[in-house]
Amino acid sequence: MSRFRAVLREVENENRVDIGCGVDLYMNTACILIIDESAVLRQHSLNMVEELGLIAQSVADVEEAMKRLQQKDFDIVLVEVKAPEQHAIQRLEALRRATSALKKKVPVVAMSSGLKRGPLLGAGADDILMRPFMVGELEAVIDRWLSPGVIS
Repeated sequence: MSRFRAVLREVENENRVDIGCGVDLYMNTACILIIDESAVLRQHSLNMVEELGLIAQSVADVEEAMKRLQQKDFDIVLVEVKAPEQHAIQRLEALRRATSALKKKVPVVAMSSGLKRGPLLGAGADDILMRPFMVGELEAVIDRWLSPGVIS
């Protein structure tokens, strides 16, 4: 069990809210924004994040993501980037400009299925998840960026 899941379990017991019908909501749970043009991949990523016990919202494009980032605090942004490389770099640069204006630093994790890491990191990605990835790999990235002291 990762350190993230262990801490989440401790917090769950202290912050559980019963909203009836056998449904519990957890307060102080990380919120992830997923950006992906593909509805199928967007839903798959959403399912993986929710499997980890986190809250997620998803959008199809960077423009909609910028609006959401102004409306709500997110802890991490997962963004699909694909060829051509220049298009991916432009998406990341626009997203980084949008997140730099926020009150807190929001890590941007690029989800890619073949682009080189260097240009993506140079364009503003904080981390890279190579597709296809498993829930454990996603959890490791989230654990790395939500560890105490990483985000100030």
